[in-house]
Amino acid sequence: MFDQLIILGLLTLMVGLFVWGKWRYDAVSLGILALFVLLGYIKPDKAFSGFSHPAVITVALVLLISKGLEKSGFISILGRKLQTFANSEIQFLISITFIAALLSSFMNNIGAMAMLLPITLGICQKMNWNASKFLIPLSFASILGGMNTKIGTPPNIIISEFRNESSDQDFAFFDFSLAGLPVSILGILFISLIGWKFIKLRSNNSENNPLIELDDYLVEMVITENSNLIDRRAKDFRDELDTDTALMGQINEEGKKIEIHGNQKLFEGQILIMKINPDSVADIQQEFGLDIDSENDLTSIENLGGIEAIIVPKSRLIGRKYQYFKRLIGGELSLIGLWRRGLKFRFRLSNEIFKVGDVLLIANRGEKRNISDKLELAGLMPLWQREFDIIRSPNKVLLAFFLFFSCLALVIFNYVSIVIAFLICVIAFVSSKLLTGESVYRHIDWPVVILLAAMIPIGNTLVNYGITDSFSGYLASLSSVLDYVWMLVIIMVITMFLSDIINNAATAVIMAPLAVSLAEKIGQPIEPFLMTVAIGASCAFLSPIGHQCNTLVMAPGNYKFGDYWKVGLPLEILIIIISIPLIIVFWS
Repeated sequence: MFDQLIILGLLTLMVGLFVWGKWRYDAVSLGILALFVLLGYIKPDKAFSGFSHPAVITVALVLLISKGLEKSGFISILGRKLQTFANSEIQFLISITFIAALLSSFMNNIGAMAMLLPITLGICQKMNWNASKFLIPLSFASILGGMNTKIGTPPNIIISEFRNESSDQDFAFFDFSLAGLPVSILGILFISLIGWKFIKLRSNNSENNPLIELDDYLVEMVITENSNLIDRRAKDFRDELDTDTALMGQINEEGKKIEIHGNQKLFEGQILIMKINPDSVADIQQEFGLDIDSENDLTSIENLGGIEAIIVPKSRLIGRKYQYFKRLIGGELSLIGLWRRGLKFRFRLSNEIFKVGDVLLIANRGEKRNISDKLELAGLMPLWQREFDIIRSPNKVLLAFFLFFSCLALVIFNYVSIVIAFLICVIAFVSSKLLTGESVYRHIDWPVVILLAAMIPIGNTLVNYGITDSFSGYLASLSSVLDYVWMLVIIMVITMFLSDIINNAATAVIMAPLAVSLAEKIGQPIEPFLMTVAIGASCAFLSPIGHQCNTLVMAPGNYKFGDYWKVGLPLEILIIIISIPLIIVFWS
């Protein structure tokens, strides 16, 4: 009993750290794994057994395949095709959400989201639409689409392996579609036709300013020796600026941002903080004799391409400063400005610590074809691209999809296992230059892989020490007053709750053995319970922290924490109502 309490305490600590979000979930899971080993609950030789688990290997391969499909140039073609559906907001919303679900059925859902987010933002900007109407539905649709196939989301892969271990029978590739497809279709119709109306559209994200407030970048500009501002008052300078540009403050000798008073005289070498539209930077430089501060290693952005890019949850820049940005990417890309909700900065831009959701205004003075790789290396996703677009041969797209679906056919018709088939696909992608050998390791989302690898031995410990059996026994005792259907509902609600606060893969690892144990105790087949966990683990709709897709759209959509559950709660209730009868019909 004492050991069980300690293990539950460690598990509670892990969940708490996941929710807190101070450290990355892979670091948290490895730390908790180390504690399990140190306390003797996991043998040292079993600590890293998760890295050889078929589910972990499959997830890594799916991530690589998703990246290969993306780099084929499919995103450019898709973006041009989607513009034909932009005749009305509802038409485009339905189109983009169904496409998101379709893509995430066959590739990692964060990968599908990353492909469609820049397209959606660009079309919203072009059509003068409010992007916040589209981004939560886009995120939710990407998550819903993962329910449809075995590879759509990591929980499905994990669930399939649990069935294989429990009954020596794997789930087929489209088994998840029996319940997942109707759920995803009806769920998408709900969020596209009704759910988006629950999203509050705020004044700073209005119809007249539908995208991120791109005029709210903070840019540091230095007064040059030839500037016409020298010895003039700050008030006079402010009076000459247009309505889209503002003098926000200055940098003092200690490198801190301070206010600048209207009667204060300006002087050579003074570093000003400007709120400015990216398109106006060069004009401001020329008119007033200003320059981008040399600390950011850029002397002029005139004739240079400008890129707006958002820091995604897995970015290497999180918790780092600009100097790390320079070392990582090199001298071809330079930071011009930074957008963050509220624009509350204490220090100069080069000393600010990057956070998830920050939008960087970056100038490029290198080869345009290298930009996407550099942004990817840093974990930056372009929101839109001012001076470049990656156009590849349509043949590359056709080749990528031919290779992928050929390998997929090997799985569907049971010629080889999914691990072998997808390994063949990755090798084919590398051979055909869709992926480079040097970039293969970089394209794997290592935090996800490490999380899974760490969670598998932790999940086994819950089984080995009887914790899973104890909880399932308690739930089984309820079967005297609650029937089989309510058992499934309880399992789904618990799974949904966990998935809303921690990673869905971790949720699947925790809930799958519990579901199997409960099914065995009440004398029911394990398949309905495993499918219930699979559906529930893909329902991270109540918060921005439960799924990376939700986190990714928070800044561009100008959302607050509460915006998610207003749409997500009725969606989760709808999913329970739809999925439970389908699971009973097809799997009982």
